[in-house]
Amino acid sequence: MHPGFRSVVFAALMASSVSAAERMPPARQNALVRQYCAVCHTDAAKNGGLSLEDYDAAQANPALAAMLLSKLRNGAMGAAGFGIPDPATREAWVAATAAQAERARSWTVIRTDPVITASTVRYVTPRETGNIDEPVYRLTLACNIASKAGAIQLTWSPAPQTNRTFFVSADGNGGIPQRLEGKEEKMGNGAALTTGLAATILNTPLPERTLTITGLFPGETVVFPLSELDQVDRRQLAVCLP
Repeated sequence: MHPGFRSVVFAALMASSVSAAERMPPARQNALVRQYCAVCHTDAAKNGGLSLEDYDAAQANPALAAMLLSKLRNGAMGAAGFGIPDPATREAWVAATAAQAERARSWTVIRTDPVITASTVRYVTPRETGNIDEPVYRLTLACNIASKAGAIQLTWSPAPQTNRTFFVSADGNGGIPQRLEGKEEKMGNGAALTTGLAATILNTPLPERTLTITGLFPGETVVFPLSELDQVDRRQLAVCLP
């Protein structure tokens, strides 16, 4: 294929995605999330490490959008057992979510008094030949300033994991082993599936510079840049994450 023609095709596809994103307003996206996603990803269950009950496409949360996008692209759209939208709706929904996820690699800080959260994502090389969809890891730091309760959570998509050990390292120090054990998740239609885990709370101190994940999937290493987190935000998080 001539390079010029490839450029024209790529530009047309990008224009199609942008227009599809523009055509689907946040209210419509929220309705689709409630119908097809939030029935499983509830505040109580947090299947896949995600709570989507209060998802609002009008509020910028690129890291969460990146996780939702990976789910939409990897078969989770129909996991609740309630069918899937028509092709045009699916295309517009995915395009709109992709637009929201564009800045997911930067830290997103959200304050809902007294809780502060900071999250970012990193992508890795597709694990299967011919698959252009990059697997995604999300790191979320959370602190309740009032109660001093906090946690460092890792989520990933696709492919839940079970019965394996991976390692987490703060600032290049020795890796701390983290064990994953399988669990049962209940779908929106009442079916129970043993899928393994797609999220875990990390047993690690709050790093100054980097947090490295090794071996969650064979041959994969992911480095999260804590040094890029605003220092004011970091000091607030450190109240709960010494």
